[in-house]
Amino acid sequence: MSEHDEIRATYERYATSGRARLWDRSNRGYARLSRERDAAVLALVRASLPAAEGRVLDVGCGDGQLAALADDAGIAADWTGIDLLAERIEVARSRVPGARFVVGSADAMPFDDRSFDVSAALTLFSSLPSRELEAAVAREIGRVVKPGGWLVWYDLRYGNPTNPAVHGVSAARLAELFAGWAIDVRTFSVAPPLARRLGPFTPIAYPILQAIPPLRSHLVGRLRCPT
Repeated sequence: MSEHDEIRATYERYATSGRARLWDRSNRGYARLSRERDAAVLALVRASLPAAEGRVLDVGCGDGQLAALADDAGIAADWTGIDLLAERIEVARSRVPGARFVVGSADAMPFDDRSFDVSAALTLFSSLPSRELEAAVAREIGRVVKPGGWLVWYDLRYGNPTNPAVHGVSAARLAELFAGWAIDVRTFSVAPPLARRLGPFTPIAYPILQAIPPLRSHLVGRLRCPT
């Protein structure tokens, strides 16, 4: 089985096993996590765009959620998304008709060199099944982003013992993948298994847990491409 087929099989398992319910925003703790993540990522995208309307590439865009959030937030950008799963791209196209969505693999993207002002990689690298594929995707992002452009990052820094299909990407690994880039990331998000258990105590408990560094399971921030 190729690595691309392995990724497709993983997402098929998520759909058929019911694991997708873990991302249900009707859960109060997970909804809090999601709102804070979305606000942080949108702020980074907005801050990274040039003064005039810029070009954004969402790598591993899924069903177009980030494009929809950016559109709702009034972020003016020429938006492109790419994802391996054709069914997700179909949803994205119907969800955000003003954006461009492409079926393809992030390690061989059909875009010209230096095409984008901003790229985004949100919980992408943690789902790649090998270090070699991680490195190939990082090279492709470096190829399509303009010198001085940005990569907006949000991803796991810890592995998940209940899900061997994902792994953490540490700050040290990030520096290996994007050697020469200026990196500004911080720990963020209460670990989802904890957040989901907060229920009616979410307004009080979430910020308390968020203040404890080891309980922050993700990295968020941005990286700048060398000029």
